[in-house]
Formats: sequence, structure tokens, C-alpha cells
Amino acid sequence: MQPQPSETPIRELLDLCLRTEDERHWREFVHRTQPLIAKVIINTLRRWRDPSPSLVDDLVQEAFLKLFANDRKALRSIRNEYENTIFGYLKVVASNVAFDHSRVQKNIVPEVELDDLVVPPSPDGFDRIQFMRLKEQIENCLQGLSTSETYERDVTIFWLYYEQGYSAREISELPGIGLSVKGVEAVVQRLARFIKESGIGPHESG
Repeated sequence: MQPQPSETPIRELLDLCLRTEDERHWREFVHRTQPLIAKVIINTLRRWRDPSPSLVDDLVQEAFLKLFANDRKALRSIRNEYENTIFGYLKVVASNVAFDHSRVQKNIVPEVELDDLVVPPSPDGFDRIQFMRLKEQIENCLQGLSTSETYERDVTIFWLYYEQGYSAREISELPGIGLSVKGVEAVVQRLARFIKESGIGPHESG
């Protein structure tokens, strides 16, 4: 007797979904992953405001649209070798959807609860509290690197590290990053240095 979809490990469930396109498997996949996607979206949006349930629902649907677009291309690209890899990938997709939404809301002012932020040692003396306070300036600054071939990857790493609180090791283990821990650290250090050299940094007031 074959195991029910609800009993199948997530790694195997995704493989079944992609191989069989069985509607039962896809329903179970959505059922299991939707709470995580919603949680990440809510936590990301709360950096700026308290999100409404309808907004969260809309962004959850947007995240699934990205995952299922082009014959599930995003999901097929995952190196699905470990049980938790899929969850790490979903966190990246969900946080990017929420972040992209917040970027177009020009009237949103970040509301940061300092007690909620973990501030580990960071490159060049630049910490996450300073990052959040100077976020809009940093976004504009990083646009200056947009001609780089690795721009999208590098900026994603930077956001994950400073905004989402991922460690360099956690980022290196995400699908599509393709860097070692030291490689991730080098990207973070390089972008932090670029920002500081542009006149944005720890010693700037306000």
C-alpha cells in the first residue's frame, strides 16, 4: 500500500509532484508549504507595517504563482538533495515577494523593534540596526552595481543577511546561490564596503 501524500516527506512529495503532476500531491504540497510562506511574508512586512490578512493572502498567491510559472521552473531548479532544502528556498521566494511589494510602497516608513533584531558581528562594522535605519539610501546605492553580471545574486545575499538575519552558512546552503560560506561572506563584505565608500555607514547620523 502506497503512503498517503500527507505521510510523504516533503522532499519526496515535491519529487512526486514534479514527476506525476498528480493533483492530490500538489494540493498536499500547497497545504504544507503555505503556512511557512505566509509566516515569512508577515514577518517581512512587519518591518514596515502590520499587514492586513487580505494583503498576506494576495502575496502568498503571488509567491505560488512565481513557483508554478513556466512549468514549475523554479521548483524544478531546486537541488532537492536534503529534506529542508525546499523550506530554505521557499523562505527566499516569500521574503523576496514581500520585499518587492514593500519597495514600491513609497509612503512606508520602516518601524523596527530593536529588541527583535539579532545583531551579530558584521562586516566593516555595519550592523543590521544601521541597515534598517538607512535602508532606502542603501537600496538606491546598490542600484549603482546593477551592471554587474552577479548583481541579482549578490543583492539577494545582502538582503538575506542584513534584513532577514540569515547566516552566511544558511545562505550558502540555499539553492541557486552557488557559493561557499567564505564566498557569501566576501559578497557581504564587498557590498558593505561599497555602501560605506558611497558615504552611507555607521558614522552617519539620522
